[in-house]
Amino acid sequence: MTRRCLTGWAASVLALVGVLSPGVAAGAPPTFETIVVDDTFVDEDLTAACGVTVTVHLQGEILVRTFEDEGTGVTEVSTINLAGTATADGSVFRFRDVGADVTRIEPDGTLVLSIIGQVPFAFAGVLKIDPETEEVILEPRDRSEEQIARACAVLTGG
Repeated sequence: MTRRCLTGWAASVLALVGVLSPGVAAGAPPTFETIVVDDTFVDEDLTAACGVTVTVHLQGEILVRTFEDEGTGVTEVSTINLAGTATADGSVFRFRDVGADVTRIEPDGTLVLSIIGQVPFAFAGVLKIDPETEEVILEPRDRSEEQIARACAVLTGG
């Protein structure tokens, strides 16, 4: 096949995919919402685990894209990019909350929430759950104990 023939073939395939993909061809563009996060609070869980009062400051953005409900497929994507600073008695522990939360409707009608990325003091990877029943479909490796232990060592000087 010549380069011109390959280019024409590729363009035809892409056009056909666009026509046959209702989520792409017929769907309206998503709506966007940006949530600015700048919050300081006492983290009760870290305070209990470390034995000292731990104050956390979270700063960053969450971008929420919502797609029209047209049957199956992605209905919402939340992109998370937060920087966290935990402080206790002058000590500082920095962490990130990054990733995406994707909500989709499966062909059988099941709603699935995929939490993807790095969730501080919990896990890194992908957690999939059914939001209606809270049934866990896919579970990532739990890193909570090691992360909490590391944070407490920094925050308590031990």
